[in-house]
Amino acid sequence: MSKDEPLETHLRLETHLRESGRESVPMTFGEVECVIGAKLTPSASKHRAWWSNNPSNNPMTYAWLRAGYRTANVDMAGRKLVFRKSSM
Repeated sequence: MSKDEPLETHLRLETHLRESGRESVPMTFGEVECVIGAKLTPSASKHRAWWSNNPSNNPMTYAWLRAGYRTANVDMAGRKLVFRKSSM
């Protein structure tokens, strides 16, 4: 997925996280792709910074931040991470 992907893909992740209602949402990169209905950019598998909570690194970051989550336990080799409810 690139910066040119439709906003709809971002909204799908935001909605998924909001509707989960859980404190933590573990997901594989593949599950994220299923939720957004698109492939993640190759950078998502190569650069840990893509999963950082800094919205200037990746436009998808806004989706999980708007939903009230932050990324944690990013396992690049295992292609998985946990979205944790933010205390902010």
